[in-house]
Amino acid sequence: MLLTPQFLKQLDPFYIRAKRAFRGKFRGERRSLNRGAGMEFADYRVYEPGDDLRHVDWNIYARLDRLFIKLFHTDEGLPLVLLIDNSRSMEFGSPTKLTCAKQVAAALGYIALAHADSVAVYTCNERLLPILPPTSGKSQFPRLTKALDGIAASGQTRLMECFKQLPMYQRRPSMVVILSDFLEPGGYANGFKLLSGRGFSITAIHLISPEEMYPQTHLESTIAGDDWSVEDAETGETKAVTINAETLAQYQAQQQTFCETLQRFCTDQAINYAQLKSDTPVESFILQELHKAGFIQRNR
Repeated sequence: MLLTPQFLKQLDPFYIRAKRAFRGKFRGERRSLNRGAGMEFADYRVYEPGDDLRHVDWNIYARLDRLFIKLFHTDEGLPLVLLIDNSRSMEFGSPTKLTCAKQVAAALGYIALAHADSVAVYTCNERLLPILPPTSGKSQFPRLTKALDGIAASGQTRLMECFKQLPMYQRRPSMVVILSDFLEPGGYANGFKLLSGRGFSITAIHLISPEEMYPQTHLESTIAGDDWSVEDAETGETKAVTINAETLAQYQAQQQTFCETLQRFCTDQAINYAQLKSDTPVESFILQELHKAGFIQRNR
């Protein structure tokens, strides 16, 4: 079970905050910034040939001898896309980064479904793979969790290829939450810019294991100074390294630089960014970090 019933109950008062309006397939509970036929009046516009005459304000016509159409607010569902990196590097840590990614995806999916937003799930390694088509309604949560449970780690990280393929499945701009360690040999910048240029609103959730950040605290002291053959988790390539205090310090400095560079890039590109260490309880990450960041909000 990815999430406990107690935690799901804690999620009920929250909804996912959208900074701008999206046009989704499903009717939802949130107030759209678009205008259409609904119950609450919003504004007028001049009549154009082909407009529905039922929406003409005949009182204004009687006074001004001009045709105006009444506009109303509509309620729309937010199209939420959960893109989960399931490359082999995600199968690291205790719990693994992939397990944490699936838990976060389940929590965000639950919040969205509970508010009649639509949720679609894709995995991303060497190619993009649809796991769950756009789905709406709280009754679909078991279907979501079953799809997430079935995700296993495999293949290499090819974020750029996956980002290129996403618009073929998601024809309309959506809110995209990317759950990844972003260990992409080709980099992530061009992929992010591609999605932003297509109108997608991006949130990057950066998964890190403590073993990656602070390897010296997870290594046996007896190996210090030894020569080791280190294998790349994704490619199988091996490299001989000597593990000592100096190499550990260099590694940690590079890891810190990588995290800071990713966060700075996201800030510069107006991309939401949140970092999650795999030993952090998903409950505190969702209810505290994402709430504090404004990604989720509590209903008043």
